[in-house]
This record gives sequence, C-alpha cells and structure tokens, in this order.
Amino acid sequence: MTHPYFPQNLHLKQSKLRQIFEKAPKDSINLGLGQPGEDTPEFIREAAARVAREKNLGYTLNAGIVSLREKLASEYASKGITAANICLTSGVQEGLYSLFYTILNENAEILLPDPGFLTYPALSQLSRCTPKYYTLDASDNFRFNADKVIEAVTNNTTAILLGHPSNPTGSVAHASELKKLVEFAANRKEGPLWIISDEVYYGMSYTESASMGDFLDEYPYIILLRGASKSHHMTGWRLGWVVLPEILIKPYIAAHQYVCTCVSALTQFTFDAIRDTPEEREWLIYQNGLYRQKRDLVHEYLADKRQLYGGEGAFYWVMKLTDTDLNGGTDEDWVMKTMTEHLVTTTPGSAFGNQCDGYARISYGPKMDQLTEGLKRLRDLL
Repeated sequence: MTHPYFPQNLHLKQSKLRQIFEKAPKDSINLGLGQPGEDTPEFIREAAARVAREKNLGYTLNAGIVSLREKLASEYASKGITAANICLTSGVQEGLYSLFYTILNENAEILLPDPGFLTYPALSQLSRCTPKYYTLDASDNFRFNADKVIEAVTNNTTAILLGHPSNPTGSVAHASELKKLVEFAANRKEGPLWIISDEVYYGMSYTESASMGDFLDEYPYIILLRGASKSHHMTGWRLGWVVLPEILIKPYIAAHQYVCTCVSALTQFTFDAIRDTPEEREWLIYQNGLYRQKRDLVHEYLADKRQLYGGEGAFYWVMKLTDTDLNGGTDEDWVMKTMTEHLVTTTPGSAFGNQCDGYARISYGPKMDQLTEGLKRLRDLL
C-alpha cells in the first residue's frame, strides 16, 4: 500500500545490518559492526569535562562555531578554503542527507559505488533521485576506477559519489584515479557534475593516502565530507563536516538549518579544544598503528583459509565465501548460521551491492582481545 503523504518512506526497509545485529546472541563476538572497539581517548574526554564546566552550551551557529571551522579550513588554505566553506554536521551521514536534499531531486541521476555503504541508495530514495551504479571489481581489489565511473556517466548524471577508504571493502583510491575523474568532470560539456567524496575514514589508510581535497582548487564542484567518528573514536558524539564549494554555501546551509539546528555544542567545543594539539597528533599516529596491527592479525588468521580483498584502509576486509561455505544458500544465510552456531558475527557482502554478493565483511574495529577470539572462531569454522 502506498500512502499519499510519504510514499517513498513506506518502501524503506530496515538495513540488513540492523536486522542481523538485533538477532545476535549475547555471547556472539561482533566482527560486523563498523565501530571502533576502544572508547574515546582520555584526552578528549578530559577536554569535554572542562568544556562542560566552563562553556555556555546553548545553540551555536547552524554551520558551527567559527573557531573550529577555521581550524578545519586551514588544511585547505592553499586551495582558497575558509571557515565560510565549512559546515559542521551531526556526523557524515547527516551531512550527506542534507546534501542530497540540496542538490538532487526527482529529475536528477546520481552514480553510486557497487559495493558501497548501504546508506547511499536509501538517501537516493528519500530524495527521489535516480541511483545508478558503477562497479568496483574484485580483480582490482575493489579499488575505485575512474574509467568505470566515466563509462557510467550519461547526459542525465548530476552527481557522482565515492567513498574512500571504502566501506565495505577497506580499499583505497589512488590519487591518479581521482585526478582522472576530476579532469573528466572539468571537460564535460553537458554541464556541471557534482563530485561527492565521503572520506569519513580519512587518515586511516595503510598504503597510500589520497583525497579529493587535493583537487579543490582544480574543479569548483567537489564536495568533501569528513568526520571524527572513526579516526577519533567519537561515533556517539556525532561530529562531521562538509567542505563546500562557494556556489553551494548558501543553499546547503539553508537546507541544513531545517534538518539540524546545530551540532551538539559540547561536541563542537570539545573538538575545538583538542584540534591541532600535540595530543591529537600523537593519538592519530597511535590509532593508525593500532589498526595496522589489527589488519595484519586478520590476514594472519584467515588469508590461508579464504581469499581476502581490500584491507588497505578503514578497518575492513571482505572475505570470499566458497561454494562449500554457501552450501546452496546465500551469504546472509552463512552469516546467520555463523552467528548463531559459532558465535561470531560478520556482515553479508550482498548488503552493500551485487559486486559483494557471496562475500562476508570482517571488521577489525573491535578491541584486540575480542578480535583475536572472533578470528579464532572463524578460523576453526573455515
């Protein structure tokens, strides 16, 4: 049945991830959740305590406090970016939600990655635009390939979205591929093409580190999204930011103010207090090294059992399931059986698109002891 007031919402379903996690036994080890296992570092928690005592924590500007936006903009000062180009959001997901409502409508077509974060198609549905897909192939470790994107562009394409390091695969885009896409968009005759770069896992790369931010001064229709959830272990604090081109500042903030009054003042002032400090720099080096160790641990336990892909960034590998694993069923069946009978939870690759059907995503976000025990259970099963 279609309801006359919100027909697009009635067809939305709860994500496969939520459905699976809600059924997990209490003693199952979760290697499926995209969240750091370690808590927010102590220097951030101490800063929050000081802020709570000393600051007025009422509403802030919708775009966020100026001092923090200035610090975030300073990374791109050579590209002409200032605090006016930055809007703080309640996480990257809310930033994307506001963005889709700003630049897309029922006449728009957006290209999404397959595989890709499962929020992307849902946001397309909510904004009533038409999603189409470009493929990331296992033969190239699921890396971003500009030629695949360019082949998928039509006269109706309004925007291209890429996420890197990738969720679900952990693959990292090469700078040369990003540059190729920028050059194509700059020379396209059919009109502007928005390039949306979801970089919530920025700084969590273990091979090369590339960013669409490197090209902000070469093409005026790049939109960059970053956040503190993963790199700073602040998932529940809800802090992201959007780097907006000049032409989009006013329309984006006009839309954003009706979605989010402002990001939590406590979160804003806390992040402002720790941004660009020696403690933050030490933490980022530490956490990158920690995830390298965890990444290597997954490889050590599983690489001789099954084919692993990705593993270049974020905290994910994807594992190819064999015909014996699937036993005539689906990757979702395998995940459910593994969770209930062997007490280790992963995520079905099919939740992220057709290209990952028959795979399982493994997160090495959990604490080291939990990760080790979960990998032992998986290895015994395989």
